[in-house]
This record gives sequence, C-alpha cells and structure tokens, in this order.
Amino acid sequence: MKPRDIFKDIFSLAVRLLGLVFLYFALKAVPPLLDFGAIETAGKGDLLNAILPIVFNLAVAWWLMGGGLLIHRAYPEASKISDDSHSQMERGAPGSKSTPPRASADMGTAEKKLASLVGKPKDGQDA
Repeated sequence: MKPRDIFKDIFSLAVRLLGLVFLYFALKAVPPLLDFGAIETAGKGDLLNAILPIVFNLAVAWWLMGGGLLIHRAYPEASKISDDSHSQMERGAPGSKSTPPRASADMGTAEKKLASLVGKPKDGQDA
C-alpha cells in the first residue's frame, strides 16, 4: 500500500468521524423541543432559534459522513493525475512526431455551424 493511500484512508476516516460529531450535536439539541409545554409558551422566534442549529448540524453531518466531495477534492483520482502528466510529457518531448494542427479544420466547421445558427450570409450571399 502506498503512503498516499494510507493518508487518504486516514483523511477519509477523520472526515467521517467529524460528521459523527456534528450528528451528535444535532441530536443533543433535540430534547428541549420534545417538551410540549415549552413549545406552547414559546414564540415563533424561539422555535426558529431552536430548530436552526439542529438543521445546520444535520446538514453538515450528512455532507461530512458522505465525504465523497471533500475526499475527492483533497485526493483526486490517480488516473486523472497520471493522464495529465503523460499528456504534458508528450507535448514537451523532444524528437517526437509533430501532428498537423486540427485547429484550422475545426475552426472552419465551427464557423459554418455558427453561420447556420445565426443566419449569417455565407460567402457573400444575401440572406
């Protein structure tokens, strides 16, 4: 196992544990809402102030326990990194065969498609 994989696993575990901490905070804030006598006497602002921390903590817990976006951001896939490095090496490799640029051919087709969409007259023809 590579050191990078070990650090990725540790980071993944830490993110999910932090998600459990936020879940704990959300569940810890629920019992005061279960007292119906307090709910009847409380104003709308008090209820909102009691519910917002629960909703926020649950949202953060769900995001962290899923962990996919944060972990992929911190540790991108190895295949993407290796593909990018290979393409950079191929571009800068001395003595490699140069292929004719396709940009001019692609630009011609792009201009034709754009002209058909816009309704621009082609080659001096009136629309």
